[in-house]
Amino acid sequence: MKKTAFILASVLIVMAALFITPNYPIAHETDYERYLNEEHLRNKQQELSSRIEFWEQKLEAAPGNFVFQKKLAGLYANHFKLSGDIRQLHRSDSLLLAINSRLPGQVGVLQSLAANAITRHAFREAEDYIREAVGIGENKFTSSLMLADVALERGNRLEAQLLLKDIASGAHFDYLIRKVKLHDQSDELDEAVRTMEKATALARASGSTPISYWSLSNLADMYGHQGKAGKSYQTYLEALRHNPAGLHALKGIAWIAFSHDKNPEEAKRILHFLQSIHPVPDYHLFLAEIAAYEQDTAAAQIYRERFLREASQEVYGNMYKSYLCLLKNEEGQASEALEIARQEVRERPHPMSYHLLAWSAFQNGNRQEALDILDRHVIGQTGEPEALYHAGIVLKESGRSAAGKEQLRAALEASFELGPVAARNIEKYLEE
Repeated sequence: MKKTAFILASVLIVMAALFITPNYPIAHETDYERYLNEEHLRNKQQELSSRIEFWEQKLEAAPGNFVFQKKLAGLYANHFKLSGDIRQLHRSDSLLLAINSRLPGQVGVLQSLAANAITRHAFREAEDYIREAVGIGENKFTSSLMLADVALERGNRLEAQLLLKDIASGAHFDYLIRKVKLHDQSDELDEAVRTMEKATALARASGSTPISYWSLSNLADMYGHQGKAGKSYQTYLEALRHNPAGLHALKGIAWIAFSHDKNPEEAKRILHFLQSIHPVPDYHLFLAEIAAYEQDTAAAQIYRERFLREASQEVYGNMYKSYLCLLKNEEGQASEALEIARQEVRERPHPMSYHLLAWSAFQNGNRQEALDILDRHVIGQTGEPEALYHAGIVLKESGRSAAGKEQLRAALEASFELGPVAARNIEKYLEE
């Protein structure tokens, strides 16, 4: 009898320990400190600048040479990715448009124009270019993949599915990463991750450093979406071993330090480094969220204002519209947010854009309109945590309490992805 009681007590102690085990920090600066060095990015930028200078000299000697123009267009687009200087992307577009005007119907040029348009979130424009490329027929495999990209962005999941079915190739990296997107948008996250793991294995086998880094950093993002912060962290570190100048991976580690470890100081340290070498508006928004978590209202407001000022510049086009919409709602500029949401729906009629429209309508006091939009275009059509979070609030505040709580509970399961500020707000709503 005593032995049975002892075993039972031991089991209870172990179970209790499992539930009260502290949330140990994952991010350790000794793992990534070597990458917080501007030399890594500077070396890449200098190498790229040398290549740009070479081709600019070639073009200067032979103005109008479309081969040189096309080469430079690609290099300017890469320059944007490394520097964050949006003007480089516009320089790329300018050259490609000049070629397309003089020599229309070149599939490679149309594909490059579509790729730049996707980067700028000009999805209707991208669709026009890539449909023209598909119609010409040359290099149809790549054009079909890019059309699937645009279809997914514009909420045409069925078209993307049919396109991919037509060109299925489980051993092709570019095909697999589109399957990842399709699974992800179909709320099949586990299958999306398994497919991304296959794509990453192909990338490793290829020996290509850029493809390996891209694959690993995206796989790390997806592990984060699963709530597997530790696995995400280790994958970001592996990505950095392939590319020590990997800005996306460093930002991902900053998120882990903030959202999982609740270590805002370390997250800020990484972000301030990133700001110093890659000045884009994104980091202001991240820093504003950290300040909100720390309940530093003044700092949060400063960072929000900086983001609004920079991201609203015409040169960025649609790139930050969804973030601007959410932030303007927070800042009490609901009518402006509503107009941005309408623009987003026109450009990208996707459940996430409709979620912005519903949220903005709600913030403007139009509850019934918000509910109608959610019912028609959002609920059951996306499992994105942000959409679940906002839909939950709208439903709960509009008298559909049970449905609202269901959405909020589903959002809370993705608390790592949403971050501690949103998680705290969700918990408050659920307690009410």
